[in-house]
Amino acid sequence: MNFKRIQWIFFFAFLLFDVIIAGSLLVENRFIIANNIGDNSEVIMKEMRNDSITFNKLSSRVHTGFYISGKRSASDGQLDSATSRLRNQDQHFNGYTLSSEFDRSIRVDPQAPEERLNQLIKNSHQVAFGSHYRYNPALSKGQTVVYSQVIEGRPLMNGDGQIKFHMNNSGEVTGYNQTYLEDATVLRPDTPLISQKKAVTWLYKHNQIPNNSRIRWCQLGYSRLMTTNTDNKNVYIPTWTVQMKTKNSGEVEQIAINAFNSTILKNNQQTSINTDSLNR
Repeated sequence: MNFKRIQWIFFFAFLLFDVIIAGSLLVENRFIIANNIGDNSEVIMKEMRNDSITFNKLSSRVHTGFYISGKRSASDGQLDSATSRLRNQDQHFNGYTLSSEFDRSIRVDPQAPEERLNQLIKNSHQVAFGSHYRYNPALSKGQTVVYSQVIEGRPLMNGDGQIKFHMNNSGEVTGYNQTYLEDATVLRPDTPLISQKKAVTWLYKHNQIPNNSRIRWCQLGYSRLMTTNTDNKNVYIPTWTVQMKTKNSGEVEQIAINAFNSTILKNNQQTSINTDSLNR
């Protein structure tokens, strides 16, 4: 065997060895980084518990969502037109809200009102577009039972698409207020969203969750972001809505975080835009 051939054999042997070592280090570094990311969230949640913040198990699942546009149904819109089919109730429009009183109250179980109301909303002579709504126990409270309009599989979390049933002290539903989002349209392809765990820990890191409080729920839905300058439509984005209750005072606070980029939504802040930029 000549000397040059031996040199090439050693060269390729050392090259193969370097590749194997480099690959091992790369895998190890990725493992360390992944572990650090996981450990970081665990550290934050431990800090939350040390600050007497209690919460249920938080999910790390990554969902996807859309930009959506839609128009709040007014007195001359789709919801108003559908009221012509309603029976045994007295209804009228005020702005974007349909208010209705039943001729006869409907008895429900105060502990599980949805068992009866799930049947009621399927009847188009009782509730218009009822099949577009779903019971939302997180938003329901006291004598108000809330059903949220579902867009692309998720509930609207503000008042633009809700049915609020009114229940009296005898466990009877006397009527409801309803809003409806019509012509809902997806503006962009689905995009990965932050997880429930990321949303809550982000709020904590930015001092939005007070000490000695309990996170009652954290729900993924759609919230109004802005009003467009085209046909008076609104733009809606996926949001994680978090409700917190202070243990000492009992004060309840609700806050929403943009599930695309983790920014905190400011109440009643609207921006006028052109939807053409979102359709691309």
